Formats: sequence, C-alpha cells, structure tokens
Amino acid sequence: MSTPSSAACPACHAPLSEGAKFCHRCGRAISGSGASHTPWIVAWAMVLVSVGAIFFFVLRASRPEPTPPDMANAAPFAGGGGGGGAGTPPDISQMTPEERFIRLHDRVMTADEQGDTATVQRFAPMAVQAYQMLPSVDNDLRYHAGSLDIRIGDFAGALALADTIAQGAPKHLFASLLRADVAQARQDRPAFDKARKAFLDAYDAELLMKRPEYDKHPEMLAQLKTQFAQQ
Repeated sequence: MSTPSSAACPACHAPLSEGAKFCHRCGRAISGSGASHTPWIVAWAMVLVSVGAIFFFVLRASRPEPTPPDMANAAPFAGGGGGGGAGTPPDISQMTPEERFIRLHDRVMTADEQGDTATVQRFAPMAVQAYQMLPSVDNDLRYHAGSLDIRIGDFAGALALADTIAQGAPKHLFASLLRADVAQARQDRPAFDKARKAFLDAYDAELLMKRPEYDKHPEMLAQLKTQFAQQ
C-alpha cells in the first residue's frame, strides 16, 4: 500500500507522524500558512547567534593582552624622599643592571636617613637581589652592597664584602668604612675605634692612589674624615 502524500514531507520526504504540522527534519510547514515561517525564523536566529559568538571569541583571541607594568617602574621610584613623589616615574626597565642597583640603593639609603623603616624593609631586599644579578662588580658596588647589608642586619655579609675589598687593597677606605658601620650598628666601640683609626691613617695615602671609586664620592670621604677625627 502506498504512503499517502500527507504522511511524508514534500521537501525532504521524511516520514511524518499523523497530524504533524511541521517536518521534524527540515522544519517545513505541512499544512496551513499562518505559522509556517516560525521554525525557519527560529532556525535562522540560532544560526545568527552562533555566528555572532564565533566572531566574538575570534576577536577576543586576536586582541593583544595588556603588558603588566615592570616592578621597577612602580611609583615609589619617582624622585627621592620617603613619599611616592610627583610626576612620571623613570623607566627603570631601560636602565643597565648597574643603574638599577644604584637606583634601588639610593632609594633605601634616602629612606634610612629619613627614618622610613618601612621603605627600607620593602626595597632593601630588592636592592640586594639586584646586586646579586650584576654581571660584574667593582669595589664601589661592593661598598654599596655592604651598606645595604648593614641596613637589613646582615653584618656578616657586610664584613665579607669589606674583606673582599681589602684583598686587593689592604688599606682601602671603603673596607674600613664598612667595618666601622658594622661596629656602630652592633654598638661595638672597640671595633669602631679600630676601623676609624684605620680609615684616618690610610686616608691621605689612599687618595693619592686615584682610585675611581674615590673620585665618585669625594664629599662623602671628606665629611667622614672630619667626623671620624672628632670622635
């Protein structure tokens, strides 16, 4: 017996259940015209939603992720002093490793002079780490690193740097200065007097050596000579 035409979809010929108004496969209306477009509208709406979602994810994936700010470019590096300072912070990322270390060192020392212990505790470990990452060091950098060690209580580290400086120059002024600073931090008067005397005894002869590190700190050395002579 042949299947009546009303029992199959006229478009895709899929079998239809009795009384079906729409084809379950292609959505074509089987009878009547009032709601015949509804399945197609729904189908196209779903297609448009799917296409829109695809475009959204494609555009989102192609958009570059924002670059996080470099730690060294944080606002506290803008200018000296205890506060953050005004203006645009310098681009530390464009500095050499040595310049970054010196920048951090100066930030810590300025904070220490102002009694800003929070800033010292925050930036001193960063400065020490910057020193450890330097490709090469000289006695000037060793002295700066030793000064940082003293600020964080690493007296053994500071004395080790003083000994390293003295290996190449037994009467080097920076070695005596580090030893004097450690003794003062420990409140060890005999050790302080010994380091102070070594500094004063070697001062004139050492300056005649024309060491590059002395040329970078002439005012500091002159002030310390006067200060030590009065103590």
